[in-house]
Amino acid sequence: MDALISAIERDLVAFAQQLVATPSLPGEEGVVAELLATKLVELGYRDVAVDEVSNVVGYFGPGSPRLMFNGHLDHVPPAGMVDPYGAQIVQGHLRGRGSVDMKANVAAGAFAAAFVDAPLRGAYMFTADVREEVDGPEGIPRLLAHGLRAEYGISGEATSLDVALGHRGKLQLDVTIAGRSSHAATPDEGENAVYRALPFLAALERAGKRLPSDLRFGPASLTVTAIASAPSGGVAVVPSSCTIRVDRRYVPGETPDSCRVEIEELVDRVAAELGADATVELVNVYPLMSTEPDHPLVRAASAAVEDATGRRPALKAWQFGVNATFMNAAGIPSVGIGAGDERLAHTADERVPIDEIIQASRVYALLIKRLAT
Repeated sequence: MDALISAIERDLVAFAQQLVATPSLPGEEGVVAELLATKLVELGYRDVAVDEVSNVVGYFGPGSPRLMFNGHLDHVPPAGMVDPYGAQIVQGHLRGRGSVDMKANVAAGAFAAAFVDAPLRGAYMFTADVREEVDGPEGIPRLLAHGLRAEYGISGEATSLDVALGHRGKLQLDVTIAGRSSHAATPDEGENAVYRALPFLAALERAGKRLPSDLRFGPASLTVTAIASAPSGGVAVVPSSCTIRVDRRYVPGETPDSCRVEIEELVDRVAAELGADATVELVNVYPLMSTEPDHPLVRAASAAVEDATGRRPALKAWQFGVNATFMNAAGIPSVGIGAGDERLAHTADERVPIDEIIQASRVYALLIKRLAT
């Protein structure tokens, strides 16, 4: 048995390397989806399917789904990372773009079936979706809209093998300030929308320093993530509009509507002071996720981690958002457990410990046994 388990562990690590070595930017997940689907069949999953946008779904065990695993297949661009698809193991860590966020845990979630050593009475449903990094609706929202459900959910996003109960909510809004175009050779004949946007930027920065905080979820936040002028700088025209993309993270006690109104009132106030025209458009909402610490799933997940690692996990919140928020909103109580440090996601030093990948897979297997046998 020890030799068999060691072989499974080696196969798990090798497959995680294969996933990391396969580029899969948002919208380009097709190749990695087929690799994953093939592996699920090899591992004994049934009804494995890859849909037209490359979401992957498979079932292990009989009956209706008791536990839904979710991970995503896409990753952010390399952004200066050296050898991003080398998938090298260095000092006990798997390095590469998408390793911690989140292909190592996708591999661990898939291989959990190989560690299950008891017959199941309900199914483990494995899902790996697309375009998570760009908040696309083509991934888990699409799968849920098509009726996928389970009694419980688990996200494989990185938690350092602690148990994540949720995360702050997020709104993205576009603040657009109007100007008046002119030839760039005669800028005084126009009103440069970029310059007019400066007081709005300053007001947004100040507002970000006066936000509430939550004991578990941490501080709310507000930041600017993009600025775009129109017409763009490729032509000799003074911009007639400037759009500021705002990222607003909210905590319990706040709502998407209250945050939107807060931004609208700020923009209206600055516009009135300047005599400027400005509008606010809601781009999207990523719901706040929160599972109560005394929920039976939290107790089962904590016990699984302790059994697999010998360590009692902390209960915490992610700093970033995860797809499990949509599972929670669909009535599937969910938590998160995953290998790796979330702070390394999207960085040039992205990596995940090999031993945590193996432990994560064992944790998922123990949770499957607790919930589906």
